[in-house]
Amino acid sequence: MATQRNHLYALGTLQLIAIVTIVLGHLWIDNSTFMNSLCTSFCFTYSGYFTSRFHRFDKSYGLRDHGRFMWNKLAKLYPMHVLALLICIIAFVFMKGHTTIALKTLFYHLTLLSPWINDPEIYFGYNAVAWWICVLFFLYLIAPLIIKALRLMRLRWQVVLLAILLTLEFIGGYRPDEQTPSLLLNYYDMYEFPPIRILDFATGIVLYNITCHAWWQRLANRLTPSLSTMVELGGIALFGLLFWIDKAFLNDYCFRAFCLQAPSIVVLLATFVLTSNKPGRASDLLSIKPLAIMQQYTFEIYLLQVGIYFTMEPLCRALGIAGEQQQPVLHFVFQNAMLLLAAWACHNFYVKPLTRLLTIGSHKRI
Repeated sequence: MATQRNHLYALGTLQLIAIVTIVLGHLWIDNSTFMNSLCTSFCFTYSGYFTSRFHRFDKSYGLRDHGRFMWNKLAKLYPMHVLALLICIIAFVFMKGHTTIALKTLFYHLTLLSPWINDPEIYFGYNAVAWWICVLFFLYLIAPLIIKALRLMRLRWQVVLLAILLTLEFIGGYRPDEQTPSLLLNYYDMYEFPPIRILDFATGIVLYNITCHAWWQRLANRLTPSLSTMVELGGIALFGLLFWIDKAFLNDYCFRAFCLQAPSIVVLLATFVLTSNKPGRASDLLSIKPLAIMQQYTFEIYLLQVGIYFTMEPLCRALGIAGEQQQPVLHFVFQNAMLLLAAWACHNFYVKPLTRLLTIGSHKRI
């Protein structure tokens, strides 16, 4: 049981690192599109893997079960989505000088349709980062169809499908220059393109199915903690190598440089899945208590980032750490400390109690 718990904490920490990287990339790091894209792909692949792992969607699974599943997901994430949206509206209307609330934008955010609307004012209106949650709910909606279909496929066809998904991601993102659109990615010319996120999600599901086969389990059982450490370090090194090649040699020619980005994510996830039975040192390091505790606030950190930074900006100026006499280090530390504090408070005093109130089934199921 301890081994399984360490494994889950290690993968959860990887998602937390990806989310924190996205937050820093949005507001503090110049030219962060590539890093944001990589981390976004990781989060959706991770979500596909764990949705398939913990929700089996067997033959007895029907519409009523799916209604309960979706309700539980909404109870877990939707209150945070609404609260973050309200904070952003307050920030934009009362602190950025906007005199009216864009009801059309608000409607599409509340109905989780904003990523599908080909209108930047709606898409990026108010809490622009909420597109991630909106797409994730759509993926939850279609998850049983994908998982049931993949379960019927033999191992060799699942491996072939994995290669096809990675190839489609390359086709979706590759373009010979900045002026020429790719074959698929002419929606916003942004990495938030929802169909690409479906490919990431499906990749995670395929990865789970592949790791369920007996040969994978036999390989995992042969590992010792020392071998697991070597495998983890090797997987991290390979991920780093693919990332470096992608960034150094391909990013000038591909908007998202899909060609090696998606495979590098698969390598990283597969590495820590393989060592899940007998974790190595890297898994132990990723499972330390402070990181395990912070994982609870992953969604809050992501969804609150825009609203907290805008609402904290006047206070930063009043304290003299922003504006004309900006002190970048203090500004960075203060705003991110406030984001973590807000994430903790919202999770414990708003999301958690409301989740318990709204959940139909067991709290553990969400």
